Amino acid sequence: MAIPDHGFPWAVLLVNYFGTVLLAALLIYINFHEAPKWWWRPGLGAGFCGGFTTYSAFAVKMDQYLNDGKTAAAFSYALASLFGSYLLVLVTNEILQKKWAKR
Repeated sequence: MAIPDHGFPWAVLLVNYFGTVLLAALLIYINFHEAPKWWWRPGLGAGFCGGFTTYSAFAVKMDQYLNDGKTAAAFSYALASLFGSYLLVLVTNEILQKKWAKR
């Protein structure tokens, strides 16, 4: 609600970007730290990060764009979601791999 949707779903995109960074950080953390309990990985990964991100809102907006004939908007939203998330995974991996590998 803090970021109004004036034609492009910035709020959903930012939440999904943040969830991408959280999930990437969790997976990198798992590689460098021993798990105290077996259940915390799926609990935080699929549970928290899956519930936090908004794939359903992404799908609804894509459906709305396509049904309204706004293919350029749908294409740009899909590209921003896919490539932005991929770039954030790369950056998160680069930063955290260096940080936690030094320990």
